[in-house]
Amino acid sequence: METLEFYRSFNGNKTIEELQYNITKAISKLENLDIELEFYDVLLEKPIYKSQMLNLYERLSGFKNEVQVLEKKRSDLLNDLQSHLHLIKNKLECQDMACDNFFIKAQDTMEMRVVNYQNSLSDFKFKLFPYLKSVLIN
Repeated sequence: METLEFYRSFNGNKTIEELQYNITKAISKLENLDIELEFYDVLLEKPIYKSQMLNLYERLSGFKNEVQVLEKKRSDLLNDLQSHLHLIKNKLECQDMACDNFFIKAQDTMEMRVVNYQNSLSDFKFKLFPYLKSVLIN
């Protein structure tokens, strides 16, 4: 699956409140993804698959590894977003153009990382769901 969603910045004219809102929303989504990734991990461990499938164990192990990578990236990104949110709160104290540019660039970087993570998660689901459909016991 080729992802069509590309990141494009619209942060140049946003207020601090809008930047905070966007980051807070991204933090909330990433926090909630913990439950989804945990579900995939449990699902991949259950004995609900056709045993005679070729390379079943290897494929399920590969998906488990992908879940672990996604969880690590989610956790790291969540920590970075929380730090960034703290930085945005401190932006209220600076009023020069260089400071504004620094925060806008930091915001763009964080938003691009969120989009890239979401695209990685979508790609994972695009591979996982059809495979599970084909190997689940009826």
